[in-house]
Amino acid sequence: MVEVLSPLGESMSSQDSTTPPVLFVVGTAGAGKSSLVTAFQRWARFLEVDVLAINLDPGAEKVDYDTEFDVRELVSLSDVMIEYELGPNGAQILAADLVASRADEVFDEIEGLSCDMLIVDTPGQVELFAFREASSHLVSVIGQGRACLIFLFDPMLSQTPSGFVSQMLLSSIVHFRLGLPTANFLSKSDLLEPEALERVLDWGENLDILEAALYEESAQQALDAQSGSQRAEFAIGQLRMMQHASIQPGLTPLSSEHEDGLADVLTFAQTIFGGMADARDGYAGDIEHERG
Repeated sequence: MVEVLSPLGESMSSQDSTTPPVLFVVGTAGAGKSSLVTAFQRWARFLEVDVLAINLDPGAEKVDYDTEFDVRELVSLSDVMIEYELGPNGAQILAADLVASRADEVFDEIEGLSCDMLIVDTPGQVELFAFREASSHLVSVIGQGRACLIFLFDPMLSQTPSGFVSQMLLSSIVHFRLGLPTANFLSKSDLLEPEALERVLDWGENLDILEAALYEESAQQALDAQSGSQRAEFAIGQLRMMQHASIQPGLTPLSSEHEDGLADVLTFAQTIFGGMADARDGYAGDIEHERG
């Protein structure tokens, strides 16, 4: 059995099992983070798995899930814009830092919660969550050594080889930056035609197929053959480096609308942290059978 290690090098299985595991949902703007949190919480209730949701996006206009804690109660994006005379982008950055600076207050709000799992909706701009030092502190405080990442691939961006590779690299950077176990999911997969979905999933599983698609795309878009080849070789070099480092991205189709892939999210958490209290050992096959 391969042990998953935390950033401190501790075995996940050796940490305090009374602390519920925390799933941080991350991805580019519009990738479907809030939709996943809503669907997963609703779906988990069917399984009698107690999932509590947290909103860490101060700019969210509304959320459709039941929040156990909503960061907008501490920091409001509109208030930040008015008080500091900032535009939307500057306010998002400052709001993220203000939230992180009050990480202890956030922890006080959720400390002692009794549940099987916490799922966290993060800011729309992934860079605000992953690439600021204050946010790393927030992840550490909330996660308490029992956290993982669900990284959502945008289905439209994933339809081109370059868009797909860009998201692979972004997922790996976020994984490296936060040091948490990460699983990649193709969000809103129901929006893709079957042929396109199969092609994207093949790219996630077979690097040779993705390389060939990259060369073809680069040749079509480049002004000359040499620049196209260099562009493709650069991307392939990054992929080979990831492969050499045993970073196997993989990709699981997910549809919050049709509840496809939600069992795989649960299985991912169970695989890392073990079975949850009072939860059935309902892995993907068993759950889909029950729902049918």
